[in-house]
Amino acid sequence: MGQAYETLTHYNPPGSDVEISPELALSWESSDDAMEWTFVLRQDVTFHDGEPFNAAAVKALVENVRDSDFATSWVFGPIAEIEVVDDHTIKFTNEWPAKLDLIFSSAFGAWMVSPNALENGADWFAEGRTAGTGPYQITSRETGARIVMERYEDYWGGWEGNKFDTVVFEYVADPTVREQMIRSGDADLTRELDFENIASLQEEDGVSVKIEPSYANQFIMLNTAKAPLDNVLVRQALAASYPYEEVIANLVGGLATPAVGAIPQSMWGAAGAGFPAQDLDKAKELLAEAGMPDGGFEIEYWAYEGDPTNEQLGEVWVPALRELGIDLNITVIDFNAAMDAFWNDPESAHHAVSLNWFPTYVTPFDPLFSPFATDEYFNVAAYSNEEFEGLIFDADAETALNEEAAIDLFQQANQILIDDAAAIFAYDMPMVWEIRSDLSGYYYSPAYGTVVQVYDLER
Repeated sequence: MGQAYETLTHYNPPGSDVEISPELALSWESSDDAMEWTFVLRQDVTFHDGEPFNAAAVKALVENVRDSDFATSWVFGPIAEIEVVDDHTIKFTNEWPAKLDLIFSSAFGAWMVSPNALENGADWFAEGRTAGTGPYQITSRETGARIVMERYEDYWGGWEGNKFDTVVFEYVADPTVREQMIRSGDADLTRELDFENIASLQEEDGVSVKIEPSYANQFIMLNTAKAPLDNVLVRQALAASYPYEEVIANLVGGLATPAVGAIPQSMWGAAGAGFPAQDLDKAKELLAEAGMPDGGFEIEYWAYEGDPTNEQLGEVWVPALRELGIDLNITVIDFNAAMDAFWNDPESAHHAVSLNWFPTYVTPFDPLFSPFATDEYFNVAAYSNEEFEGLIFDADAETALNEEAAIDLFQQANQILIDDAAAIFAYDMPMVWEIRSDLSGYYYSPAYGTVVQVYDLER
């Protein structure tokens, strides 16, 4: 997606001179109350299908996302009215104050797509087509195997220098095979390798390891719809039993930082929550209070395939759970299959499932809302709490004009999640890339999760 599509604005890495810079929008301005925003768009840009990028295309995209049931439709929720001022000027009027320059930097939902392609529907895209303004477009796709992308000749950024004409994404589930490929040079870029091998990779000739800050975190969702985890005391006991320090020290090589709930420490609004710690005595007391002093039950733990850490997060938990009289059964499962199984019948799905989250855009609202709001697609905890949701929506409405008030509300909501033990918040993740050292131009912004721009790379 990040190679084929672009946003109006771009969120820069921490420490940059400016937080948000132009991409498809050249400039923008807002009213003092953040209710009206006007964007001036880049000219002479076309979509992959040859259609012009203009204000009408932006309007069509925003309306398509906002009025849909997409998991990311909420990003344009504040926008009430859209006015095409001229071909390259567009004005938005909000229902409540909102930072649209931030929202239009979103890694999900805010990609600009050709209006003609939108009319073709999801099946057209699923066949392996792109209709963005980005430097590359899909030319072939083998489901579950590879995607081949070729440069878009009319890309507005041009093709000067020694840029790559072709990009091949290989889907290789086995991290050991991926590691062999990056060591041998059969792959140029990869991630999600075993943390225990990072030190040796750092010594490998021809390989450069990039350990980046991120806005991502790793947690274990606890299914509140499935007994005995429908009892908050049991969930609190599980949270107290988790070996947080061991996980950070051993599974992620000491590279991660302790979590303070759903909001990553690196993101604004995170301060205020305490660090979790393993306390088996407390866990036993909570189980006794729940009427299960000897445990006596099993936990079905699902780990998504392709990332060894997901499975290891369960394995390292086993000794503590055994001490509580609880057995942990680990199943490695395809992500889409797991999501389908949960939404078909939450009560017969997992008890616990590992999930890593990086934001749609850089706001505490997202890691609180998307995985934990009632009936949201990624809420595989089946969690629902009206007070919690009220707080995060109030906080979102305060963000544009009163960030201090927003932070206070976000922190209150975060504490409710911790108290309800909707998840076990393991750690805030680093983003680790392994890249062949003969490549130059590497650039990474943590606002975009797992995207390294191939267009910037040269050999």
